Amino acid sequence: MEKLNSSHGKLSWQKITYVVICIATSVFFAWQFQPKYHGNSNALSVLVTVFSILAGFLVAVMAIVGSERALKGNNWRQDTFYLIRVKQDLQKHSALFYLYLLVLALSFLAALDLGWAKPMQASLEGILLFLACLAMMLSFSLPGQLTKRHVSALETAIKARREKETGNTNDAPKPKDD
Repeated sequence: MEKLNSSHGKLSWQKITYVVICIATSVFFAWQFQPKYHGNSNALSVLVTVFSILAGFLVAVMAIVGSERALKGNNWRQDTFYLIRVKQDLQKHSALFYLYLLVLALSFLAALDLGWAKPMQASLEGILLFLACLAMMLSFSLPGQLTKRHVSALETAIKARREKETGNTNDAPKPKDD
């Protein structure tokens, strides 16, 4: 069994650095590309299509993460620990999902001809591009999270099967990290 005092939910310098880089890159992207986005219906179409697909994909990810198979402990205490981890993952995925929806809503708002002053329209488009870039960059961690979750579930299943067949919990070699 995985250690119950895992640092799964703790912030690391690596995560903080990644988020800061994502924010800085998003600011640069919005600043540089807002003039090219303004009035470009193809850019709007691509943005809406990409984020609609990402939102659908994220719903599937949330269904996988929330599956009862995530409760892989040997008793209710272990299952309670895993339930806390599942809730944390679902909260992160929900925040990303709402970010996707915000990008779609701002895309719709930016596409409307509301007669706003040019600086107001440019600001809205800049915010839209900032959030779109940020959401896209934060999405790059999803495949790794899913892979880690499934490998962990497989390792737990193998360990439980080994313990059932051999009755010994210390006879198998530790998996190697690639």
